[in-house]
Amino acid sequence: MKKLWLLYDDADFIINQGFARMMQERGKPLGLAVEAVLMSELVLGMQENGQPVCKRNGESARPDAILSRQRDAFVSEQFERMGIPVFNNSLVCRICNDKRITYQFLQGFPMPQTVFLSPTRQDPPEGTRFPVVVKPACSHGGDRVLVAHNEHEWREAAARILPQPALQQAVVTEAGRDLRVYVLGGQILAGVMRTARTGVVSNFKQGGHVALHQLTDAERELAQRVIDRFEQAGAPLHMAGVDLLYDHGHPVLGEVEDVVGSRMLYNTSEIDIVALYLQHIAKILHAR
Repeated sequence: MKKLWLLYDDADFIINQGFARMMQERGKPLGLAVEAVLMSELVLGMQENGQPVCKRNGESARPDAILSRQRDAFVSEQFERMGIPVFNNSLVCRICNDKRITYQFLQGFPMPQTVFLSPTRQDPPEGTRFPVVVKPACSHGGDRVLVAHNEHEWREAAARILPQPALQQAVVTEAGRDLRVYVLGGQILAGVMRTARTGVVSNFKQGGHVALHQLTDAERELAQRVIDRFEQAGAPLHMAGVDLLYDHGHPVLGEVEDVVGSRMLYNTSEIDIVALYLQHIAKILHAR
């Protein structure tokens, strides 16, 4: 049996225990012993000989692979430096968990006009045309994604985020509607269309309506271009989500989810993404 750590921050694990159990159950027939491990159990550092080390509950610990559900690229790189494969790897983690870095990495792709906000900024950037979306650069799940229709609302929105990394974006013409393209093993698996009940936040956890969606040629082409860009950079998307927005009838880049959720797919289809993901991981590990 290959020993895999399903690595979580403590707070995220509390709301994802069902997913962890699915991972454990689906892994056993594949020769994968999947164990949920919390960051609070670990101490990472360097030995006197300059080699990286991980201790769990005071003892040196070394799994065969990490299925990372935490969002700190530094942590992922520590395990990679120990020679332990991490899915998704630290480069994916670094790119996807800061939207500013995502947009830099995917330069040349269609996306909403975006301004990276200084942590000390107190007023809207010169030339701001309202309404705009103000949101944290490093959050997920629709956290603190706010629409500002004027300077007063902009300052209120910014005050809820700054000095944390933040950005503002032009509001796309079809705000409140976006497509999650599920990626598995570098291939497009399925699409789920999300529609907000009100406002622009369409996330399923925040009440968005979801439905299985057959990708158009334009949606598929843009998503595949994103996948290919990551692959070429040595950051393969083993399980991820490419989120597309719609502006004047055309798909544009929203963001790329490293720690992608699966609830929407299970609620809208018969696709068992956890089983498929672990089959993909088993193939890689048993070939090593």
